[in-house]
Amino acid sequence: MADPETAGSDTFGSETSRSDASHSEAWIEAINDAAKELGGGWIALRRYLHQHPELSGHETLTTQYLKTLLAKLDLPIRVAGDGRGLIADMVTDKALANHPRIAIRGDIDALPIQDEKSVAYHSTVDGVMHACGHDVHATVIVAAMQLLSQLQHTGRLPWPIAARAILQPAEETAEGALHMIHHHALADVGAVLALHVDPTRQVGCVGLREHAFTAACDMLEVRFIGSGGHAARPHLTNDPIDACTRWIQSAYRRVHRAINAHDTVVLSIGMIDAGHSPNVIPDTATIKGTLRSLSVEARRRTLEVLEDVGEATARETGCEVRLRLGSSAPGVMNDPALIRLLHDSAIQVLNPASVDWIDEPSMGSEDFSFYLEHVPGAMFRLGVAGDQVGGAPLHTGNFDVDEHAIAHAAKLFAASIINYFDPDR
Repeated sequence: MADPETAGSDTFGSETSRSDASHSEAWIEAINDAAKELGGGWIALRRYLHQHPELSGHETLTTQYLKTLLAKLDLPIRVAGDGRGLIADMVTDKALANHPRIAIRGDIDALPIQDEKSVAYHSTVDGVMHACGHDVHATVIVAAMQLLSQLQHTGRLPWPIAARAILQPAEETAEGALHMIHHHALADVGAVLALHVDPTRQVGCVGLREHAFTAACDMLEVRFIGSGGHAARPHLTNDPIDACTRWIQSAYRRVHRAINAHDTVVLSIGMIDAGHSPNVIPDTATIKGTLRSLSVEARRRTLEVLEDVGEATARETGCEVRLRLGSSAPGVMNDPALIRLLHDSAIQVLNPASVDWIDEPSMGSEDFSFYLEHVPGAMFRLGVAGDQVGGAPLHTGNFDVDEHAIAHAAKLFAASIINYFDPDR
């Protein structure tokens, strides 16, 4: 027979556990209910943004539209400098007024790509479209804040929270995060979360990875200065096009022979600008590309190799070779504790099978990394591929998403914010 004190203690503990579980289930159910109610509006918002894209550096109308939506939640809002980008705070208890907030960040700029889809929400701006999912990212941030606001106003928020929405411009040019940081987007922020759509994952799937998540990226420009002349007499010139092609071939070969095979480095040239006539050797040629790396040492060594390639090319061709680094972004390093927060929250509001652990970091880049130089943060990948739509690659004219993914991401953000402030966590 069990000891009465022990039996009583066990019984009390079971009742407490059931009470806690019931409390947790209540706000999870509230999130799911609110998502069903609001989901149609989220799809409409995403389609509006898709129809009205703005390029990096020009996101003023998008900023104003999103400000109008968030203002309906009666939140304090600040628009960043030049009228591009905004932040909105939700602090549900005066006791948290000076407490560090957790921020959720979305980007709002589009790309100079022609929309080739035959859909009702086709881009109305010729040569500009949301080909990287930033319309989805922005919609998810607004949606998450709407969910939290609805729980607060219906009394179903389990405890006080302090959250911030960051909607930033110019991610594609790696300038927007610095722009927002300069305008105090991280003031009073203790952690930051973000997402990126992923057409290689099915709707309902969330990709998570601790530590290295994306590569560092440097923009490269190499200018070749020679002396042009008639195409019939190349011996009287120092041909910059010859220098340009030699540099590219040598750089591609040398980088992958000089860098440790365990240190992933990707060098890609995406632009060549030289000449104006088929029978004239020009005076100059310019190439532009990117260097992506996962370690500081690999990046340093690669840049040394490229300098050597430039010196060798100059000796062989008689041209001056100038290598210049443009904008760059460090790699995204996901905080393990915040990844666990996302993992636990995904299991609560999605399902255990929704989490897909990512084996290797992406060689893509993200200016979300600039925030992580100031506060811990984490980014996840959101599956957007459905049975009928969502499988086209990023940065292509046919890119689209299965819009059911919006609700998944909004619920995940809302649950993560609530769990972040769980008194027992």
